[in-house]
Amino acid sequence: MKNGQTALTSENTVQQALAKGTCPICALVRAYQNEAIERLNSSGMKSVCNYHAWSIAAWSPGAGVINVFLQMLEHPLGSEGDVSDVWLSCDVCALLREHERTRLEEFARELQRKNFREWVERYGTVCRIHARPLMAMLPESEAAMIASVIARNTDELKESLEAFLLSLSEGKHGGGSILGKAAEFLVAQRGLTR
Repeated sequence: MKNGQTALTSENTVQQALAKGTCPICALVRAYQNEAIERLNSSGMKSVCNYHAWSIAAWSPGAGVINVFLQMLEHPLGSEGDVSDVWLSCDVCALLREHERTRLEEFARELQRKNFREWVERYGTVCRIHARPLMAMLPESEAAMIASVIARNTDELKESLEAFLLSLSEGKHGGGSILGKAAEFLVAQRGLTR
């Protein structure tokens, strides 16, 4: 599964991802997720969530997928990684949460640099999902700046959504990409589990 969503890799910096105009944490976690599934092996796999099971099933080569699923079948119901708590214990989700935390910490460190902070304040986008933990990591003044970025992003999205709604009422149907942008802002990029 090649990453068709972005040309970024998990090795890119937050600063490089910020220039895409989307939430940089989403973009980097998404790239990491795609790479993690591509290099997945059965070593230690116990449990995956619905989304990642289907992602793995779509992955090639088939022998790798079979080995991952066989490894998971070795863990009987009632053991760690039981299907009843799979959404809490997905091995891929755990990797993503760790990578996400690392990238949030990187973002917080980068905000110490004046040029980066000014760019974020003027042009940056951060989704609401990643804004919360990011703000919790920051000193009060920088957390307030992220809150103002969220407010600016919210106002811009409202304006774009209202303009799209008006164009729909006039029989025009182009511009639906704003719906995807709004969805990402509200709940993070598609395919990132919560």
